[in-house]
Amino acid sequence: MKTEKEWPLLEVKDLAVEYHAGGEIVQAVNGVSFTLNKGETLGLVGETGAGKTTIARSILKILPDPPAKVKGGEIYLDGKNLFALSEPAMRKIRGKQISMIFQDPMTALNPIFTVGEQIAEVIKLHEKVSRRKAGEMARKMLEMVGIPEDRFSEYPHQFSGGMKQRVVIAMALACNPQLLLADEPTTALDVTIQAQVLDMMQKLKKELQTSMIMITHDLGIVAEVCDRVAIVYAGEIVEMGTAWDIFQDARHPYTEGLFGSLPSLTGEEKRLHPIPGMTPNPAALPEGCKFAPRCPYATDACKKEQILDMEVSPGHRVRCNRCGKKEG
Repeated sequence: MKTEKEWPLLEVKDLAVEYHAGGEIVQAVNGVSFTLNKGETLGLVGETGAGKTTIARSILKILPDPPAKVKGGEIYLDGKNLFALSEPAMRKIRGKQISMIFQDPMTALNPIFTVGEQIAEVIKLHEKVSRRKAGEMARKMLEMVGIPEDRFSEYPHQFSGGMKQRVVIAMALACNPQLLLADEPTTALDVTIQAQVLDMMQKLKKELQTSMIMITHDLGIVAEVCDRVAIVYAGEIVEMGTAWDIFQDARHPYTEGLFGSLPSLTGEEKRLHPIPGMTPNPAALPEGCKFAPRCPYATDACKKEQILDMEVSPGHRVRCNRCGKKEG
């Protein structure tokens, strides 16, 4: 029996999620398992539609029902099964122990309330302080993310995209959560502002000792902020390991394809090598390996048999029949 200190902060076991729409069953997440330790950053990487956001929303229990249905699995936070908690119990956890930075800051902010009011509301709800004290704490959070406190009474439309994202980050971190879910937090930002926001998130994460799941398709962000990386394809984790494992010893053909699609400032390649084909229809997934229709190494066995992941080195797991046959 593990003691509380030995538990990982977050443990996801065999998570499976479906969406029922238009007479079809969309298999969004198919048996995903991973752990996250205290103070660690895990990157979830994959193409659009891979199931990354669905995994994050499952952790917070904010999937739309209908059409979403959790078909199986368990999620533990500090040893507590979140799926066994009532909705009132989950409301106490959201914003306090687990917070989420959503992809589009404009849709995450209410246009009819000031940014200060929205941050203060989160604090007042979870910290049980007076309205005045919540306002003071909200002003400090604005300062912490680089926004002058005299902008407390301004509305979201008065802020630029980068500043709105800072406000959303301030809201997410206002109650010092144990776990931060960041869903492509820099996608809508230009490169300069993106770098500033990432630096700020890293600084705040270190100061507040927060664990983080970074959802992205940008491998540059992964290299900068993540300790471990999970490559997600068609609702499955096809490769997982440390950032070094993924960047220096990638084994899965899909991971190799992602790196082959990146431009290089030092290489002699004149053309990129995109991954052929398209991601499979999640309402009609292929048998066997989901990546087989796009894989240059696929065999008949890959197309028919269930592919189990295996550990190729300590902590480095790959879901591929040729994972032990790296060439070159």
